[in-house]
Amino acid sequence: MSKPILLFDLDGICCDLMKKWLAVYNRDYHDNLRPEDITSWNWDRFVKPECGKRIYHYLNRPGFFADLEPIEGCVESLERLAPICELVVVTASPREAAGDKIAWVRRHLPMVPRGNIVITYRKDLVRGDFMFDDAPKNLRNHPAVRIMMDYPYNRDFHDCYRVHSWAEAEALIRQLVAARGGVSAVPAASFEMQPQAH
Repeated sequence: MSKPILLFDLDGICCDLMKKWLAVYNRDYHDNLRPEDITSWNWDRFVKPECGKRIYHYLNRPGFFADLEPIEGCVESLERLAPICELVVVTASPREAAGDKIAWVRRHLPMVPRGNIVITYRKDLVRGDFMFDDAPKNLRNHPAVRIMMDYPYNRDFHDCYRVHSWAEAEALIRQLVAARGGVSAVPAASFEMQPQAH
C-alpha cells in the first residue's frame, strides 16, 4: 500500500518569499510596507502607485528565489514526515525562476525525492491526499484535503484546515495520516497492455 501523498507549495510554505520581496520593494520605493499590511492576494493594491503592478516583476528576476530563507520548522517537520508521507513539491513559477526553485529544493529539502517536484499553475490537476498551500486559488478546487498556512492575505478563505506554523501543520498531518491508517486514498495508476486489434 502506498503512503499518503503530501503536496506542498514552496513560497510562503517552505521558503520566506514575503520577507525578501517586501525588503527589496521597501528599499527601491522608500516605503515601509509590512506583512500585516498585505490583506489580499493582489499586492499591487498595497504598494505605492509608482510601483503598481511592477511589484510582480521582481518574481521574474533570475536569482530572486535562489537565496530565500527556509520558514521556521519546515525542514525539520518534513524530515519527520518523510517516513509516513510521499513528499511532493507543487509550485507555480515564472520560467526565469524554475531553475532557482529546483536548486532551492535540492539544497534545503533533500528528503524530497528528486522526481517529486512539479512546476505548474494548475495545482488542482496534481493528485495527492493533502495539499498544503497559502493561496486560496490553489486550494479552492483541489480535491485533496486542504491545509492553509495562515497569512493576512488569505483569511477570507475558510474551506480548509488552517495552521499558523509548521509545528501545527505537522501535528495535523500526522493526525490525518493516522485517521487513514497510513494509506493513500488516491488510487495507484495501473495500466494493462491490450493486444492490438488487427
